Amino acid sequence: MTKLFALVGVAGALFVAGCMPAPLTKSDVDGAQVCHEEKMDQVERAALRGNRMVKWVNCPLATLRVT
Repeated sequence: MTKLFALVGVAGALFVAGCMPAPLTKSDVDGAQVCHEEKMDQVERAALRGNRMVKWVNCPLATLRVT
């Protein structure tokens, strides 16, 4: 019975490992555009200080550069 549980556990681990995405490489990340969270935080804090409301339609973009 314990051998069966061990076999099922190993098979399950291999199945889960096979479904994981491949890690990103430098070429995948370089030049990608993502939301600029620091800029968004600065704008939202300034809006709070000025008693204004911010509604984001599009986030400011930042381009990732890998060195």
